[in-house]
Amino acid sequence: MITPENMKNDANLLVMFFNPTCEHCEDMTLEMEKHIYLFKKTKVLLVAGSNMASSLGDFIKALKVDQYPTLQPSLDSSKFIDKTFNYNGLPQINVYDHDRKLIRTFNSITTIDSLKAYIE
Repeated sequence: MITPENMKNDANLLVMFFNPTCEHCEDMTLEMEKHIYLFKKTKVLLVAGSNMASSLGDFIKALKVDQYPTLQPSLDSSKFIDKTFNYNGLPQINVYDHDRKLIRTFNSITTIDSLKAYIE
């Protein structure tokens, strides 16, 4: 279970809304894994919609996401995403500062170079 307490730190937080069966989402996750050395303090919360529960385990296993402590795969069982966010393309990466205020949103495929300014 992801809580504010276990996501607490003094760095930016990236929240990636994704579909575990989406090729673009897989590619973005693999790109983050490839550059995991950049994510010293910045955590990435990977959030799949509640209807993706049956696919999340396969995604974690295939991409070995659980090997990286700064990448936190999760499932939005409360349907908070569906009630709160508008999708403009997946994956969607929201960047929050250390006070957890939204400072930037990226839609669809995003390069690591674009994210570097927000990774601590």
